[in-house]
Amino acid sequence: MEETSSMKPKRKDTTEDKYRIAATIAFIVVIVGIGVPMWWKTTTVYRVSLPSSAILRLSEHPIKTVVHVSIYTQQPDRAQLLITELQNAFKDSNVWIMEFKQLSPFAKAAEAHTPAALEKLLLQEHPQSVGDFMFIEWPKLEDELLLTTERSALMRTDVTSNKMAQLLHSKILQTYRVNQILSTDERMGIKSEAPQPDYDVVISVLNPKPKITNAKWNVVMAAQTYIEPFLAQISDISSYTVRTQWKYRVALEADLKQVRDQTKLGRHYALQESALPHLLTSIAQNLSASITDKPVINLVVYIPPCSSAPLHIYNNKNQILTRDGVDAFISPPWGGFIIANPPERVCMAYMNDEPAMQYYVNTNDNMQVMLDQLQKLLDISSEVQVSGVKTVDIEQLAPRRWEYESYIRRSAIRHIATASNTLQSLIKLLDQISYIVIDDQVGTAITKSHSDILAAKAALLEHRLLNASALAKRAFVASERGFFDASLLAQLYFPDEQKYAIYIPLFLPVMVPVLSSFNMLRKLLQRKRKEKQP
Repeated sequence: MEETSSMKPKRKDTTEDKYRIAATIAFIVVIVGIGVPMWWKTTTVYRVSLPSSAILRLSEHPIKTVVHVSIYTQQPDRAQLLITELQNAFKDSNVWIMEFKQLSPFAKAAEAHTPAALEKLLLQEHPQSVGDFMFIEWPKLEDELLLTTERSALMRTDVTSNKMAQLLHSKILQTYRVNQILSTDERMGIKSEAPQPDYDVVISVLNPKPKITNAKWNVVMAAQTYIEPFLAQISDISSYTVRTQWKYRVALEADLKQVRDQTKLGRHYALQESALPHLLTSIAQNLSASITDKPVINLVVYIPPCSSAPLHIYNNKNQILTRDGVDAFISPPWGGFIIANPPERVCMAYMNDEPAMQYYVNTNDNMQVMLDQLQKLLDISSEVQVSGVKTVDIEQLAPRRWEYESYIRRSAIRHIATASNTLQSLIKLLDQISYIVIDDQVGTAITKSHSDILAAKAALLEHRLLNASALAKRAFVASERGFFDASLLAQLYFPDEQKYAIYIPLFLPVMVPVLSSFNMLRKLLQRKRKEKQP
């Protein structure tokens, strides 16, 4: 009887140990096998896989651009000599891959009595594509080289290859601007921003005292006649929305100095060049017609009241800066400013205390100045002067073809360079800060931008300028969208150190029973092992 009673406690202890071991293992499995992985998963920063190494290697493959240049001379040997010398001049270029082509003389060329007729015949025999250029020899030429409004230049029979190379570098290719874009040296000068995909062009007419200066102008029709057709011709890079507005009682905060002269009015007013930035600051806050997230190009026409008219701009040497009867200036990238002085007869009536005389603002004069300002603000026009080279004046609303295609080429290179720098900066930032979220939207933007950069580089090498421009623009937009995406800031101020500082006090009390269970389980197993030993 005593044996039976001593066995019962043993069986009871064994059963309790089994339950205790099972509960301990279940507790450990729930905490370690389910709780820890779930915590790890929910606290892990989501990051899409990116082509980081490929993006960082973008700088290893510089931007190269193929340019086709044709040369026509009456003597084939001379054309071949010029091509050989030009190839030597461009062989060390880091950007341009120049492909020169000799155009052989043909029978119909003798029938051309004007340069335009000769160019037309050459284009029929040798059609050009976007970005091409042609030198045409014309013996009856005063200047060494004459740049036309198309993709050609007339050259004299004695022009040298050095002069032709100088023209290509300074005007057609604008190498100095491209070097500024690609250079990492800050001493190269101030770099303008890459062209944006959309712009608002706001034409503002300021008439501070309409009761004194009764100016009339259909500025809407003027914009539709001059500005909108011009912008439509250059819409390959950016889209433009034109708006017009009249502003009254806008004060011109500048010190004006009265200057005596020999006109009927007997005086005019001087606006110092040094005061122009302050002038723009004083009127800028009154120009916004509506809130927009697009960059704005302001084109301002200021009509001074007769009490301070005519108004002219003077430099620091007290010299008047009026050119061709126009007082105007630009301030990139803000916009342009034109002073439209009232006619003398209107101000004479004012000085004689007569009723305000109605007059109409000269549309053609102001719009021509505005078009010139737009070309400079958009960085289309080439201001470099080359000795012995003359440029044909523009007689149409569209810019010169070679000038605009140079702008397309330069914009493509700028977009590629800017997008590459943006992506590389973003990748370096993401590698340094591991807790920045990279969601699918950002990952798609970065990946598409990278692929478009490679495609744009390939298109430049294949002489597909318009295609390269479109791809480069798309790469630029995608890189900007990825870089400035708001989701990148989601956990920027919640680093890993702060995460551990929050979660360790929370999970440490839970882990103490787990560690105790491990210790108890170890002791039970040791005791079981001793009981089994003989």
